[in-house]
Amino acid sequence: MSGKYPSIDSGLFSSPGDIILLPLMGYPAERDAIFLALVTADCFGANLKVLHFVNKSSRTENYFFKKQLVWLNEEAKKLQVPVETIIKELPRNVPLKHAIVDEIKALAPKLTVMMSRRKGLLQRFTGSIAEHVARASPYSVMIIRSPVRDWVTYSSRFSPRKIVVPMGRPDPYELSAVQIAIALAKVTEAPHAEITLLHVIVVPETVPILSDDNQLIISEEKEFIKLAGQYSIHLLYPMNTKVIVGRDVGRSVSQYINKEHADIVIMGVSYVPRRFFGLFGTDTNTIYNKSKSPVAVIFHKDIC
Repeated sequence: MSGKYPSIDSGLFSSPGDIILLPLMGYPAERDAIFLALVTADCFGANLKVLHFVNKSSRTENYFFKKQLVWLNEEAKKLQVPVETIIKELPRNVPLKHAIVDEIKALAPKLTVMMSRRKGLLQRFTGSIAEHVARASPYSVMIIRSPVRDWVTYSSRFSPRKIVVPMGRPDPYELSAVQIAIALAKVTEAPHAEITLLHVIVVPETVPILSDDNQLIISEEKEFIKLAGQYSIHLLYPMNTKVIVGRDVGRSVSQYINKEHADIVIMGVSYVPRRFFGLFGTDTNTIYNKSKSPVAVIFHKDIC
């Protein structure tokens, strides 16, 4: 692990008035994605645009979307976040994922926030609508995934007390994750919301952990703690640090957050889902599927 502290301007947001796009499909499980988008918009002075496509071929109205929209506007008033709702008819023979990407290209949002429910084995191979959007979007996308297949939040507000941010090195995409974590911690209703910056020192399974390795491990741990201290100072928010040694990042992170009963995990990554197989086989996919807490992943694009 090496590198200098990245400029705050290299994160997701650098000036007020940026756009956050929130595509809503009308699932009950989108409640916490809505709140996280509102929190982020409030913290960075961004404008929130809600996007919903109506399928005219459907004979039923989307009850959940209307209910969520009412709740969203009520919360936006409390936080004084400007909200604009865009409702469009889904073009004939155009998949929803393509329509969302087209709107992203037209609106140029700094961040698009989407929810993704836990998928079955076949769906993990083919990828979700959110993963397609993350891959095709020229701008950053944050996907929030639940540890259960049907994640329904009936409470009025998502209020995590333990927020974990896995980190590897000082890069803009990890700075973005720290920024979002701080935004969430500042508005949570929990009395003592805490952020833990987590670093995994990876020792490959083919390599035994020897006593001579201790000095290298201590050196990497010191470097990470120094970096974490710089984040706390520059971002004006005290954060805890935790360094663990493991054979695999995905398994090590998921085991830690399950043991510590984390309320949410926020990650920043530089890669995007593959066209086929999506996130299957990656550390992100492992954390998604083995964690007992919700996981938010920011796919940070260089254009931001």
